[in-house]
This record gives sequence, C-alpha cells and structure tokens, in this order.
Amino acid sequence: MRGRAVAPRPPPRRRARVFVAGCLAALGPVTPALAGVGERNGEIGADYALQRFDSDFEVGAGDRLSLRAGRHETRRLQWEGQVTRGSAEEEALPGATRKVTLTLALANGVLNFHPRRGVVPYVLAGIGLAKTKLEAVGLSSSDTWAGYQLAGGCRFFFGERSAAGLRIEVSILGNDAFEHSYFHPSIAAGLTFRLGREPG
Repeated sequence: MRGRAVAPRPPPRRRARVFVAGCLAALGPVTPALAGVGERNGEIGADYALQRFDSDFEVGAGDRLSLRAGRHETRRLQWEGQVTRGSAEEEALPGATRKVTLTLALANGVLNFHPRRGVVPYVLAGIGLAKTKLEAVGLSSSDTWAGYQLAGGCRFFFGERSAAGLRIEVSILGNDAFEHSYFHPSIAAGLTFRLGREPG
C-alpha cells in the first residue's frame, strides 16, 4: 500500500517573507494621519522572526515567536516584558538531526521617538533568563543562564484613530550556556496594540 506524499514544509526564509509581505500589504490603505502610542498607555503584541542561530550550533536559521506586554511611563520611556521561543534544526547525515531550541524571558527598557503621528521608532535593551536545549541522535542537553538583547525597530499604526499597528524589528539576542556565549541576529514583524486612551 502506497503512503500519501507529504508536501514539503516551506523553508523558514520563505515563511518569513510571506509573513512580512502580508503585514506590509496591510499598510497599503493606511492614511497619512495615523494614531500612535504615548504616556501611560499599555501595549501588547506578538511577532514572528527569522533568526540565524550562532554559527557554533551549526543549524543555520530558524523560526522564532514572541509575546510582549508593557507600559509607557512617559512619552519616550517604556518598560516591556517579552517571552520568546525559537528553534532550528539541521540534518547533517540521514538520521542524524541536530536541533537547537532557545527560550528567553526578558525585561526590556525601550526608548521611543515620535517623528510624526502614528510612526514610532524605538531602540531597546533587555536582560533576563535563557534556556538552551540541544538535541542530537536521540540525546538531549539543556542549560539555563543569562539572556539579553539589543534591538531597534518601528511601529506603524493603522488608520487615523487605530490602536493597532505593524511592528518591524531587527535584533541581536544573546545567551550564555554550556560555558560559552552565543549571539543570534534576527528580523521580526508582527502586530502591536495600544491599551488606553489615544495619545495627545
């Protein structure tokens, strides 16, 4: 009896391009006068990233998902909690798959800028805990130690009075594990939502 052919899963780079293209397409009908975010607003969001893992892991690029929530204490200063999880795998030889999973819980300090209404660029730095898990040929090992990141990006809010927007970010995640330090560049796109009144 013949088994059904299984459609191959799109590579991470292609999935990332499709996700980012979809988010950018949503910006097409946006009017020049946009909403924004400011002092005393809350903010929540989620994003998808294409992440290149440190070359020492020898797994290339993979997917990463993030959830965020925070509060704008002033027009410029914001704190943010972030939980993110990414993984990548490489099959060097048939049956010899190597997989890396990285999970981080971070507290971020964010500095926001307001060049015009509805467009909010930012830079951030974060620190927290990172769990690194390695799996290969049926064996696994994990280590939990410090995690950190540096990032910059921009929010583009949808519509004149919208509380929702597109968030694009470039970042470098770092973590300590197995007595070494590792660094993972990534590019992410996702949605962000303002909580509270419209900024003045």
